[in-house]
Amino acid sequence: MNSFQRRLFSVSIPVASKVVIASGLVPESLALRWLIKGLKAEKRTLVNRRRLESLYAVCSNPSLPVGSFVECGVAQGGCTAMMAFVARRQRPVWGFDSFEGMPPLTEEDEGQGQKAVGTVAAGPDGLQAAQQTLDRFHLAHESVKLVKGWFEDTLPHYVTQLEPIAVLRLDSDWYKSTRYCLEALYDRVAPGGVVIIDDYHAFIGCRKAVDEFRLKRNLHSPLITTDARSEVRWQKT
Repeated sequence: MNSFQRRLFSVSIPVASKVVIASGLVPESLALRWLIKGLKAEKRTLVNRRRLESLYAVCSNPSLPVGSFVECGVAQGGCTAMMAFVARRQRPVWGFDSFEGMPPLTEEDEGQGQKAVGTVAAGPDGLQAAQQTLDRFHLAHESVKLVKGWFEDTLPHYVTQLEPIAVLRLDSDWYKSTRYCLEALYDRVAPGGVVIIDDYHAFIGCRKAVDEFRLKRNLHSPLITTDARSEVRWQKT
């Protein structure tokens, strides 16, 4: 990092975000650092640095198949912003979320997460908060789309527009939501594509949904743990 880049990295987020992230005038590694710094400093993501860096590495892998980046469970849009940063208008990016609150548990969740039911992860501004994150870091453009509504209501209408999917990231927390998204979208993931499950190690219901789905589909691709407290991923063969 040269002296100009060091000075740029030290100034306030509003002053330099467009120059650093959107302009292409600085190395991508610096832009990535700036984006993560901004997302964390402004509390625009609940995802830790390790998972953000892992998402970047997955999405920027040159061996990924052609296809879209899809996230189910957007919250304030931090991971959608990371996907948009990597996509650089070369891939469609889709984010789905109710933006209304966490849905009720089912018996498969075994009561875990009850206190979070009804919580709006995006905050009181809902969809607008996620859009503001994209705007803030100059990552909002025509190939990045946010869709408001419950997965069961929205995915059937958009699923054909998503395929093929190169990266599918599920941050859907509970059993029912996770299982539904896998059933609805997994067949649209291209061979060589990657499925990321944010809450696998965090919530019993999520883990149960993934394990049951993989068993039902006879999927043997190894689960790779990104964060022992939460996230795993696997590559579709």
